[in-house]
Amino acid sequence: MDQSFDDVWAEFEDLFAQARQTLATLKEPQPAHVVQASVNALFRTTHTLKGMAGMLGFPSFSKAAHRMEDIFDLMRKGRLRSTDSLVETLEAGILALESGMGGLRRGRSEPEDYLQPLRKQLGELEALARPAEGAAQDLTSMLDLPPDTLKALSEYEHTRVTSLLMSGMPIHGVRICLDFATFDERLRVYSEALGALGELISTLPWDAPEDREGLAFLLMVACPDLDPTRLPALEGELLGMALLADPVRVPASLRAAEPTQLPEETPPEPAVPGTPAPVSPAQEVEILRLPAHRVEALEARLMAVGQLRDAASLLLNRSRQATDDDRPMALLGQIEDGLLDVQKSLLQMRMVKVESLFSRIEPMVKGLSRDTGKPVKLTFQGGDLELERSILGRLTEPFLHLVRNAVDHGLEPPSERLALGKNETGSLRISASQRGRNLRFDIRDDGRGFHLERIEARGVELGLLKAGENHTPERLHRLTLEPGFSTHDQATQLSGRGVGMDVVRAEIEALGGEVHLSSEARRGSLIRLSFPLSRAVVSCLKVRCAGQSFGIPLSSVVRVQAGRQVCHGGDQVQVLGESLPIESLQACLGLPEPDGQRAFVVLSQQGAAARSVEVALGVDEIVGRGEVLLRSLPELAHTAGIMGGSVQEEGILWVLDPDAMLGLAMDSLMRRVARV
Repeated sequence: MDQSFDDVWAEFEDLFAQARQTLATLKEPQPAHVVQASVNALFRTTHTLKGMAGMLGFPSFSKAAHRMEDIFDLMRKGRLRSTDSLVETLEAGILALESGMGGLRRGRSEPEDYLQPLRKQLGELEALARPAEGAAQDLTSMLDLPPDTLKALSEYEHTRVTSLLMSGMPIHGVRICLDFATFDERLRVYSEALGALGELISTLPWDAPEDREGLAFLLMVACPDLDPTRLPALEGELLGMALLADPVRVPASLRAAEPTQLPEETPPEPAVPGTPAPVSPAQEVEILRLPAHRVEALEARLMAVGQLRDAASLLLNRSRQATDDDRPMALLGQIEDGLLDVQKSLLQMRMVKVESLFSRIEPMVKGLSRDTGKPVKLTFQGGDLELERSILGRLTEPFLHLVRNAVDHGLEPPSERLALGKNETGSLRISASQRGRNLRFDIRDDGRGFHLERIEARGVELGLLKAGENHTPERLHRLTLEPGFSTHDQATQLSGRGVGMDVVRAEIEALGGEVHLSSEARRGSLIRLSFPLSRAVVSCLKVRCAGQSFGIPLSSVVRVQAGRQVCHGGDQVQVLGESLPIESLQACLGLPEPDGQRAFVVLSQQGAAARSVEVALGVDEIVGRGEVLLRSLPELAHTAGIMGGSVQEEGILWVLDPDAMLGLAMDSLMRRVARV
């Protein structure tokens, strides 16, 4: 679609992200005013989605968003209570809208009903919210307010007052008078303060006293008790406070069986380790939008900023040699740090956390678990890893397809799992990590694995394999990535969403990456997506060897040690009471070996066993630590052990790939043993 729609798509993405984040607050027990604030935010979000879709000419999307808006409206009016099943249905609805909008962005035609899979659940919710004949109640007449004021209350305010009184919550009134010049700011301060104490139901105009000039308001708030000392009142602003309605007067037959009242004020208790902190109401975050071409122009300046920083580093180095005055050196150091911060900020403008992708997966898996009758234990790891927004956007649909496949085809039904001696609850583990110069996503399940015999038979049937030949598991796994390949004659309603494994492979290969599949019969499968890291700011330990500077990512460094003892490759060194093999960095990289080294760096890699693999890497000198702007250079694509480079004052700093270096070190040590 036209690039002029880029900002519109970005607006949709932000609205969906806000909706997912707000729904997450409803999964844990919250005070009533927090729940109400979240529901109000969701109502506004779906209302905005509906309006935007209508303006863009997507009537089916607008109709579906309107139905979700109606559900949130029923919740905010107190006619639907927040429950786990309700939140799961709402998450599935938001996910369906988000997936549908992704299809529209790629040029697909609109479906007749985006919410078709949820039609039954939504119908049940709407029926549940429909009051029985003659059962509608309105308790606003209990408010100690003038008749004209009662008539001014909206339908929403009527339903909230009734719901709160029936649940046992008192309703108070706060009368204030504010100066004309500052009334808008001061009214916002009062609203926020009362919203923190309870639920702010309404802000109504009021008559100002005859001896005061200004604007008067009545703020109606529901909370157990109202303490005037907790209000941010300036002198002369607070006119009075009163209890407008006491729930004690509500007939017992109308009171809720399980009141959702706020807890009374009690002294704070000491925090218990491991206890999750209460979730505060969702706060709106101001988002500054920039056209894509401006962000690209800023990124184009990144190289110039890097050159300025390199010049500052060189000038700093020369100043240290030429003078003992610390002031110029301190100033140059500040310039160098500031330029690095600018570089980091420019990079982070396009970065988003992988957690935003994970948040879309969780409600989908819950819905699939319910629809298939397969209990699923879902775990995530690496949500704090950051990727460019454009890359994450391209990964979303293929990633969701892989997860659907894992639940639909990979995990067995509970009865089948029990017969195999497994736990009836299937396991699905999704992780994101940075491995050297690559970003990696792993999707693991403990299901039935790939049916290699069926894959082979299907491959022969389609002419992709020759009958009678011996086909390796790797070849059979790769066959599932071929266009149009499937062992099923028909796609299921769950995993058949117009995205095949060939599309997954095409997207990853377009990013310069690859898809790896492996499985073990009745034990589960692993799908690994990996693609190269373009650039990032990396915290490194800087070392020198053979007159060259190297950087080792600190995330893989266990210990740094230097002493008087000279060590050689193949020796054993003592580190914290353990004996570790040492290999020189020069030997790993194929450079001439030194006569001996006094410093080494201990690298660690998590292996298949419970404990990790550790090797000491000998170096000539430990220079220090720092953050470097890593660039993945094309000429290093096939250089073992190097994941990128960074321009420094002393020249190019080559950043090592820790995993690859461990492998090179172990290979070099094995060769030493073989020569003995």
